[in-house]
Amino acid sequence: MKQKGFTLVELLAVIAIIAIIATITTPIILDVLTDSRANAFKDNAMALDRAAQNYYSGTYISNNVKLPLLVTFNQNKETNKYIDNKTNTCETTNDRIIEYGGETPDSGNIFIDKNGDIYMAIYNEEISTCATKNPGDKTVTMEKTDAENCVLDNDPCSN
Repeated sequence: MKQKGFTLVELLAVIAIIAIIATITTPIILDVLTDSRANAFKDNAMALDRAAQNYYSGTYISNNVKLPLLVTFNQNKETNKYIDNKTNTCETTNDRIIEYGGETPDSGNIFIDKNGDIYMAIYNEEISTCATKNPGDKTVTMEKTDAENCVLDNDPCSN
């Protein structure tokens, strides 16, 4: 009587082939995931820049001018420091002033001056990357760094 099935050697050969394929494809898949996270972060940074531009445009339409404005992100929380031009006083609030979609950055800042120039340095911990944008830049610059090196030193209440 003939037995059906695989021998131990055949099973080990199949397992070895699967292990080789997994060894080759795993780094490729991880690179694709890392690139996807970086691209999503860059898109989110561009969306924040557009939201800051929209805020600047809308302040003069609504006559609710809060400029210069420094938005600070820290552990997914937002703090805003600005000059209230109606009272000419420095104010701080945790209320969201710039309306945006997407994820809140892990840390960093967005600064809008009285002329509408926008400076941005925001950080993503997952990919250890800082996204920066200065006035006149057409796109966001991405740089691998740590969170301490991804901040702006602008203070809207100094002067």
